Amino acid sequence: MILGYYNTLFVISTILLLILSVRWQIRIDIDFAVFFILIPINLLGYMKMATATTVETAILANHLVYLGGCFLQLFAFLVVCNLCHIGFKPWARLLLFGWSITMYLCSMTVGYSQIFYKSVTLERRHGVSVLIKEYGPVHTLFYVTIVLYMAATLGVLIYSYFKKTEASMQNIYLLTGMMLLSVVAFFGGRAITKDVELAPAAYVLTEVAFLLISHRTRLYYITGDISANILEEGADGLVCFDMERRLLVSNKTAQKMIPGLRTAQTDHLLNETVAEFRQLGECVIRFASGDRTESPLIEIGGRSYQTRVEYIKDGKRNVGYYVVLRDVTAERKYIDGVNKYTEQLRAASDAAIAADNAKSQFLAQMSHEIRTPINAILGMNEMIMRECSEKQILDYASSIETSGHTLLYLINSILDFSKIEDGKMEIIDVDYDTVKFISGLVSSTQTRAEDKGLKLELYIDDTLPSVMHGDDVRLSQVMLNLLSNAVKYTDEGKISLTMRRNRGMGKDDDDSIWLHVEVSDTGIGIRHKDMDRLFHSFERLDESRNRNIEGTGLGMAIVYRMLDLMGSTINVKSEYGKGSTFWFDIRQGVVDDRVIGNYQERLKTENMRKKKNITLYEPDARVLVVDDNALNQKVTRNYLKLCGIVPDEAMSGAAAIELMKENTYDVVFLDHMMPEMDGIQTLEIIRRDKLAPESTVMVVLTANAIEGSREMYLAAGFDDYISKPVDLNDMVDKLEGYLKNGRGTDT
Repeated sequence: MILGYYNTLFVISTILLLILSVRWQIRIDIDFAVFFILIPINLLGYMKMATATTVETAILANHLVYLGGCFLQLFAFLVVCNLCHIGFKPWARLLLFGWSITMYLCSMTVGYSQIFYKSVTLERRHGVSVLIKEYGPVHTLFYVTIVLYMAATLGVLIYSYFKKTEASMQNIYLLTGMMLLSVVAFFGGRAITKDVELAPAAYVLTEVAFLLISHRTRLYYITGDISANILEEGADGLVCFDMERRLLVSNKTAQKMIPGLRTAQTDHLLNETVAEFRQLGECVIRFASGDRTESPLIEIGGRSYQTRVEYIKDGKRNVGYYVVLRDVTAERKYIDGVNKYTEQLRAASDAAIAADNAKSQFLAQMSHEIRTPINAILGMNEMIMRECSEKQILDYASSIETSGHTLLYLINSILDFSKIEDGKMEIIDVDYDTVKFISGLVSSTQTRAEDKGLKLELYIDDTLPSVMHGDDVRLSQVMLNLLSNAVKYTDEGKISLTMRRNRGMGKDDDDSIWLHVEVSDTGIGIRHKDMDRLFHSFERLDESRNRNIEGTGLGMAIVYRMLDLMGSTINVKSEYGKGSTFWFDIRQGVVDDRVIGNYQERLKTENMRKKKNITLYEPDARVLVVDDNALNQKVTRNYLKLCGIVPDEAMSGAAAIELMKENTYDVVFLDHMMPEMDGIQTLEIIRRDKLAPESTVMVVLTANAIEGSREMYLAAGFDDYISKPVDLNDMVDKLEGYLKNGRGTDT
């Protein structure tokens, strides 16, 4: 029975050793492995001793027993220290090994000396051989060593329990139980019987306990490797969990970041009622659920930590999680600062955009509000000049026309400057008739010059192409500004306009020419010290002398910036008190290279065309005029009356829709800014409900003349755009095109 007891323990210990070696091939702590190897050796010695037939054989078996016995308690102590994360200096390990080797060598002297055993005999008891020994002095030291190892091991476990080291409390409880069992087996067994050793059974049970916690030990090794790698990466915190989210280990950096980790128990779930632990647990739960779209931030103690969660792997198996914590407080504060600054910039930008939109809306409204009465004034004045023959009244009407166009010029200057300042001024090149272009400049300047008794001299190159390509609107504005200033600042003498090819700028080609434009006057001139301020916005030079001269101080600034947009530069030469000359050269495309010939003859023909009676007569034309302003409606009605047309009229968009439901029109003149339903909204309903056939020309007749208005109205669905105040000849020309061609914006 006793032999069976030893055989059973031997088989169990051997199986446990095999399990250990198979399951943990990759990495086994040397102390752990040696402990498992020594137990079968120790039991093999007991088995051999139980079957020994001679004293000599029993002594040899005793050597195997002590090979295990002298080292088992040492390695059990070292394993427990390792599990409790208590290290040993190399010299201390060597000292302990040296003492155990000394004890074992002394045990080898049995049969040769009496220092270990004074005497030995072999007896048969209970069917097995028993070695009867009389202990020597060294054997007493051996017993003392065993007792000290047991006490030291228990001391380590007690220390770990009370000091809350990184050791697992579960492991401490289990190891303490096994250690107490070993003490009872060692001392109790000797008190009960000397024929059977109970210590080997305690060793096997301890082996079982070690094997049970070896899985956790494996995790500790793996997390130790991870911790080493993290430390190599930088000052990052590391917290490791098993698959049930029980704490395995945390490094010192993590414990500084999350102070609660210092007292958290290994192998226990963190108390997630604590905010910092709850945040940590949520990161792991999110990762485990498959949500890995971002690295969550956790806030602890006023600091921000970026987290990265990964699996702890044992080979291909997921055996836990590790969380890397990186302090990103500085980066977070920087980002928050940038975001706050960006938000402030965005708010400022939104405010600027809102202000710009408000400004644009204001300018559009002011353009509409001012142009609307000007349209009535100039329109009615046009009718007076056409229908009245009394010279005095015609003189009055001529003055009204001049003042009206002056006011219109001032409004346009303000709008143009605003567009340039906002970067919304666009250069739009089109084909334009050279003679008509010059005629418009002359007619706008001639009357004002004559009213001041000034002579307007024209030097027009006969070889200029008949049709050129460029932004005639902007070019006209530049030249009118120069001519207007020349008239304003000249009290006697003359104004001269020169337009010619400038072959000195480079050779002309079939597609373009260099156009030289020059405006001279015999006016007050400009002082040399004022030259630098000439093109500044809102600057009026020599204010004390020129205070009675009308103007905004924007004319030359607009000239400078418009020419810059068109790729040209203004030049000036002036002598104070004698006059000034302004000139520029600009590239213009050639569309029709036939020369204009004698401009004066062409001008007479053009003026006759303007002054001739309206020849368009279309009494059958169906025209609808929609305008909420009665005076403007009257102007348009009278213009159409000259063409034999009696239009239908509507004072609102709703009224226009009702008329179009019952009538078909060739042309519809539709005002934009009307109450309740504006022109664009009215057009949308007309298009949506198909109240007008494709042949009906929808024309917006509006006082909104700011930059981009034409494009906006065409994009909204209008076929053409006419700005107020309406020029009679232009309107008649367009109307003739509408009735002849059906629709088209280029007429």
